[in-house]
This record gives sequence, C-alpha cells and structure tokens, in this order.
Amino acid sequence: MLSMGIKKGVKRVLFSIDSSIADVMYKRPYFDRESKARKQNPDKILHLDLVITECCSLKCRDCSNLMQYYQHPENLYSDDVINDLRKLFESVCVGELKILGGEPFVNQKVLCDVLDFLSKNYTEKYDLISIITNGTIIPNAECLESIKNNPKTHIVFSNYGDLSAHQDELIRICTDENIRYSVIDDSFYWFDFGQPVEYDEPDIFVRKQYKQCYNRKYCNTLYRGGIYACPRQAHAIHLGLIPDTKDEYVDLYDPRYENKDDLKNAISGIANRKQPLTACRYCIVSKYIHVKRGIQK
Repeated sequence: MLSMGIKKGVKRVLFSIDSSIADVMYKRPYFDRESKARKQNPDKILHLDLVITECCSLKCRDCSNLMQYYQHPENLYSDDVINDLRKLFESVCVGELKILGGEPFVNQKVLCDVLDFLSKNYTEKYDLISIITNGTIIPNAECLESIKNNPKTHIVFSNYGDLSAHQDELIRICTDENIRYSVIDDSFYWFDFGQPVEYDEPDIFVRKQYKQCYNRKYCNTLYRGGIYACPRQAHAIHLGLIPDTKDEYVDLYDPRYENKDDLKNAISGIANRKQPLTACRYCIVSKYIHVKRGIQK
C-alpha cells in the first residue's frame, strides 16, 4: 500500500511540473486481467455501462464519453431502459452493471425505477450495481431509499476535486444510511482520447490500441437498445460523429435474433471481438497523453 501511495505521489509531482514528463515515464498498456474469465463465461458480460441520461452537471472538455458534444442532451425514459434490461437479461448475465450518464443523479426518477425493477427482477442475473457519480448532486430521499433497498447496489465517486462539490456531504449521507460507497481518488489526470475525428494512424496502431483499450474491456455499453463495445462508440454514433457501422454493435430488437441463443451469441461477439472497430480510428487513447481532469468547456 505504501509503494502505491508513493507512486501516486510521484506521478502527481511530475504532472504538476510538466505533464510530458509523466507521459514519458508512465506510458503503459492496460493489461487484460479478465480475458480468461470472459472466455470461460460466454453467457456473461463482466462489466456493462447502462446509460440513463445524456445530461451532465459538468461540461468536461476531455470527457472520454463525449458528453461535451451534446447540444441538446436528453434523459432516457424508464420504460425504454427497463425493456432494454429485460431483453438483455433474457439472454446473458452481467457481472458489474454500472449506471451512469452523463450524471445519473440528474435523472433520479428513472434511476429509482431501474433500481426498483432490479430489486424485484433478474436478481440472479447480475452480481453488482455501481452508480457512477461526479459528486455534484445530492439524491433525494426516494432515490436514497431505492439504493438502500437493493443490497447489491453501491455508489462510486469519481473524485474531480473541487468540482465534486457535494461529494463529502453525500459520503456522510452514505455512512449514516449504511449505503456502500467507494471513491476513485487517483483521477488527478485523465488520458486524452482525442477529438472524435478520423486520425491518419496506421493499421498496426489501431489494432494495438484496440487490443490494449481499457474501455472495450471494462466498459461495454447498453444505450438506447444497443450493446456497444464502449461508450465512446455508442455516443459518437448517436451524435453522428462517426459512421454508423451496424455490424459493430448489437441492436437488441433486431429481428435477425430469432431466439435467445442468437442474441446471446451476438452480444458475446461484441464483448469478445478481436478486430478493431471503426470507432477506433477516431480515438488516440493508446498514445497515453495525460490531461488534467475535469477542465470545463
């Protein structure tokens, strides 16, 4: 634990002096520690992001999920999200279901409905529910009750420093209400995914980037009836920023999937895909360029 603390401290110092020094010393690939688990569990998505809103209480310039590009962000509807979950759980299981946006506490009515639905249905189909928040909004009493009613639910704080204005208050509430929580406290920098424009990178770069990419391993995404490899792909397609390559994601309601096995195999194909996506040509995350977290547009 001490060595990890020292390493984080050194990175902070280097980044505060010159981010390029940190880039040189700490460029590294993401090791795929769960590749074996994916192969052994073809009926299970180990990590799945569930998007319930495009609205966010911040406007981070370097948001990897492209929330900063929404001119007219929308909250999703309860019926739509719940129907998507029904369709999903009829075919596969999920390890960690991460509910996010945007900022999920912007859309508390839908968050409550989804949590209440998951408390009564498909409880054997998922292991854990994580609500990913930036600590800017205090949920209302109804929302807190819905969180408490499902013992598999916990809150994950993405700590953005001073921008996470209500994080400490919400942590106190979690402690008082016996709600589990954790804090991601090493996000003093982010990796720069680049603007969603096509980069003139060679195929070998794109293949390596996809192989190492954290997002496609840990952030498969359920958004508006589709299963995507990562949230950047999902939102870039919806925003019209990259081509809509339909064979690179799964439409849960596509009539081609005549039975549950067909849909399961299609979803597994996304989670275990070996070849890069079109979206990978609109991303430069594997250049490991560091940027300060939470810079507002």
